[in-house]
Amino acid sequence: MGLKIGDLNVQKYQAGDTVHYLAESTVRFWFFGNVQVEISTHSKYVDGYFVKSFSASKTNRGDFTSKIYWDGKKYVVDAESYKFENQQPVMGMVQWCSAKTFFEEMESEKTFISEVYGLTTKIEKVEMGVYRTIISGNENEYSYEAGKLRKVLLENPIKNFQYKRVD
Repeated sequence: MGLKIGDLNVQKYQAGDTVHYLAESTVRFWFFGNVQVEISTHSKYVDGYFVKSFSASKTNRGDFTSKIYWDGKKYVVDAESYKFENQQPVMGMVQWCSAKTFFEEMESEKTFISEVYGLTTKIEKVEMGVYRTIISGNENEYSYEAGKLRKVLLENPIKNFQYKRVD
């Protein structure tokens, strides 16, 4: 089962032609010292496509931000995380990001972008209701029941995480 180390709250709303996804997480755990992380991500979609995100991480190891936006030809990326930076643009429109996964069942072979890293991958269907993404070598698995996200397993170089839906 594991140890509860934090909470994640997600929200979806529409304003005009833009769908907004908000995810806020607070995590605290021991890893050769106390680790505290607060992450806030705001992603925006227009006509079913990802158009912009802002992600902020406040940690006891530093504060980091990542910004991604569609400029009409490509995604401009300015991503900074713990021991990671990325300014490589992303070509081609993207339909999935992590915040959207909480509200809709993923679709196999669609392009997924990490709002924190600004990296993309194709969504892989593992079996009925189970999908996988691989970002920066980390395998993440998303499990759905009746179209609702039930569990996410996130691989991380520091510590692997699991999110479970609380109804």
